[in-house]
Amino acid sequence: MNLNFHNGLINAGVLSADNVNQPRLAHWEHDVISNVDSWSDAVFDILEIPINTTPDHNLIFGSYREPYLGMMKAAVAKAYESGISWDLELELLTANRHVIWVRSYGSAVIENDILVKVKGALMDIDAYRSNSVSHSLLKQQHKKLSSFTHILTHNLRNYAHNISMLTELVERDQLDAYNTGILDKIASVSGNLTETIEQMTEIVQANENVMESEILNFEAATQHVLNVLVAELDLHHASIETDYVVPDILFPKLYLNSILMNLISNSVKYKKETESPEILISTYFDGDKGCIILEYQDNGIGIDLERHGDKIFGLFKTFTNRPGSNGVGLFLVKTQVESQGGYIVAESKPNVGTIFRIFFKPKKNGN
Repeated sequence: MNLNFHNGLINAGVLSADNVNQPRLAHWEHDVISNVDSWSDAVFDILEIPINTTPDHNLIFGSYREPYLGMMKAAVAKAYESGISWDLELELLTANRHVIWVRSYGSAVIENDILVKVKGALMDIDAYRSNSVSHSLLKQQHKKLSSFTHILTHNLRNYAHNISMLTELVERDQLDAYNTGILDKIASVSGNLTETIEQMTEIVQANENVMESEILNFEAATQHVLNVLVAELDLHHASIETDYVVPDILFPKLYLNSILMNLISNSVKYKKETESPEILISTYFDGDKGCIILEYQDNGIGIDLERHGDKIFGLFKTFTNRPGSNGVGLFLVKTQVESQGGYIVAESKPNVGTIFRIFFKPKKNGN
């Protein structure tokens, strides 16, 4: 099995003849009957744990980060139930807190209709994933998004201009206080929309490959987004609390606004039918990782990560039939975070709510 698996990766384009010896390849086996695990030495190396550690499949499982843990659990469950093998690319957090990409391959061993073993291989593909696939995909995504943005900004600028003109034509002295307040909110949203479109237009026209970062205040950025969403938040009686222990971040302004906009609007879109949205946004510094973390919590309908863990950040991937579900918002959040050297993870339970944690790029040399 080992040789075939290795050659299969070469044929699939994961490895080339020049770098075939570079990736670390480990093998593991779990004896279901005796509940005993056995590992090759490379498993300890990849997980960055002492070689004298007693092999335990839970140590491998515990290293996967969400939503990949849910994907792995589902794959192993299928192997146990029907003998279906798996071949997945997953993110893993080592004992030394290093985040790496691995390829996990496994299958069940059934004898006389009885499951006796589950065995597989673990390959460190982080260098390949980071330097080849991710770079290529990001270039393709950037090209597509750039073209899409040209069209979007052109069309939206016309709509925003028309909305602004219509609000100016309204005779305010003919309105009561309630409708005057609504008109003011429409004018505010129109102004913010115009500002955002102009920012996007400048970026596209400049044809910059790297987004410029600046010192941003989380509270100010949040308030900007709340002003844009004020009508929708008021309609659903949404409650938003913030606890920004770390008040500022070096980050592109357009991206931070977009991230907050998508997360908050999703909380309203996927709220429970019988409850108003309750949102808590906080920041703190993780000394072990050396980075700022933004934690976003809501009390919405939640996500079944075991069923939909592979969809949550995918483009056009949806898991409900709610109006407005298009599978774009979280894709943009993930893309924008990762473009700046960070990453995002999710925790969620159906009918309980969702927590997103954004790990911003770690600081280096005190900068």
